[in-house]
Amino acid sequence: MLTTKALYAKQSENHPDPKKRKKMPERPYHWIGQSVAGILERMEYTGCTCNFKTYSKSYKLKKRIPNAIEDMCIFPDTQEAIVSQAQWDRVQELRKNKRRPTKAERQGLFSGLLFCPDCGNKLHFATCKSFDGKQDHYVCSSYKSGRGTCSAHYIREDVLRELVMERIRAVNAYIRQDVEGFQEEWLQCRRSDQERNIREDRKRVEQAKKRLADLDVLLSRLYEDFVLGDLSKERYKKMTADYEAEQERLKLEIEVTEEWLETQETMSADVDAFVALTQKYVDVPELTPTIVNEYIKKIEVFAPDKSSGKRVQKVKIYFNFVDDVEIPVVSELVVAKSTPGRRKTA
Repeated sequence: MLTTKALYAKQSENHPDPKKRKKMPERPYHWIGQSVAGILERMEYTGCTCNFKTYSKSYKLKKRIPNAIEDMCIFPDTQEAIVSQAQWDRVQELRKNKRRPTKAERQGLFSGLLFCPDCGNKLHFATCKSFDGKQDHYVCSSYKSGRGTCSAHYIREDVLRELVMERIRAVNAYIRQDVEGFQEEWLQCRRSDQERNIREDRKRVEQAKKRLADLDVLLSRLYEDFVLGDLSKERYKKMTADYEAEQERLKLEIEVTEEWLETQETMSADVDAFVALTQKYVDVPELTPTIVNEYIKKIEVFAPDKSSGKRVQKVKIYFNFVDDVEIPVVSELVVAKSTPGRRKTA
């Protein structure tokens, strides 16, 4: 097999026209952004086979139009997976948060992860060439320099960086002290509130499936009565339409409820994944985009409170897999206190 350099040299020698001979590019192994994006969005790397990804409006048109994911036919586990489904889903979530480079050629470490709890919009990263690292900050996208519908929710990136690093270290230390205790406590915390709902939903699914079977019997009997002349045509159409509408409603209810039950059954796998993450990063000397993306699902930045004479701001961190579990370390709000000319983190 020829190398890239040898291939270009061979093509240049064999081409009769010297003007059309290919020259060796400066970066022969450079991947363009479009190619990398196509690799990241390719679902087949999770081990599935995806059919009907495009369609055409007419057989006369050659242009293919991308199909919606719900209109595709996806067959899971047809080949060996290169990446896990959880990793692929996380990549798609991160790709929705566009991190555009600024004129200062700096990007926010938490861009796309900060949200305003008042209006629900994202916080934008603000910087410029005249700023040093300590002046970079985030503000609510609805603030618009006081002309918008929300307050600023201003927070500096270096303050947020210290808060998140401190919280990640505290969570790692807490879990490593008693892994089995954390798993049991977390699952008990989630299931104590949802166990009753799960039982009720399973019972509702069984009743819906039984009703579906009864409707099939009723529809067949209606057809027999109609054929034998015991039921008028108008009455038959009306009753059939009602039964069929009820069938569609029950099928949708069963599908949605079973998906929710499957989600609840994956709770144990989620907590195991988070424990593995804490064991992977035993020591976190500094925050990197990789660590932030693996740990953090989203961060809510509350409006500052100055009623006590000091600027007190609450920050709530949601972790991947475990979300906002009600245990002291994971779900406790992080509070940043600062005074003019001085700042401290609690």
